[in-house]
Amino acid sequence: MLLVRIVAWGVSALVSLRYALGLYAWRVSEKLEKPRYESLLQLPGGVEIRKYEPYTVVEATFRDQSMRAATGSGFRACAGFIFGGRNRVGGGPFSKRSSRSMAMTAPVRMETSERTTKVSFVMAANETLRSLPTPTDAGVRLRAIPGHTAAFVRFSGPPPSEAKIAASRARVEAALASSAFSPVAGGETLTYGYHDPFATPNLLRRNEVGVFVQ
Repeated sequence: MLLVRIVAWGVSALVSLRYALGLYAWRVSEKLEKPRYESLLQLPGGVEIRKYEPYTVVEATFRDQSMRAATGSGFRACAGFIFGGRNRVGGGPFSKRSSRSMAMTAPVRMETSERTTKVSFVMAANETLRSLPTPTDAGVRLRAIPGHTAAFVRFSGPPPSEAKIAASRARVEAALASSAFSPVAGGETLTYGYHDPFATPNLLRRNEVGVFVQ
């Protein structure tokens, strides 16, 4: 009986520690800088129309790969740039490797079309194409995202599957059908993740799926 109580106490302690760490990770993520936007309209089904200000991203592009494989590879490539492992400053013979790391931000972005997946990290608002070091990884580039309008639906849970993303996009398009906005023709599907998929409990994880609109 004593052994059972000790095991039960140990399991309870581990569960409590797991959720305490998860809550801490969530709080840290909530404080991260995010792209600035204005909420323009709330549509049925929890769909929100947003007008974003311009911002800069570091991005890795993959063609003819599964979404899961592209997401993992893209995350590692962009993280390598963020933490100073794959970038340089200067040019020509005077180019040198930079160890400067950049501030963490949210969300991790994914833009998907029929055969292409782009994974990107948002740069801090004080960073520009000119201020950032140049990536040395040929598969990574810096890109300025112009101001734009997009429609998103928000939900909690683990990183969404391709089926979940497709269903969420359909939900957004259905809501747009009764509004003055419409999806940009041929536009990618946007998938944003605001919390890490490991420490943060799924109930607290924020995911969004959306489309550019006009």
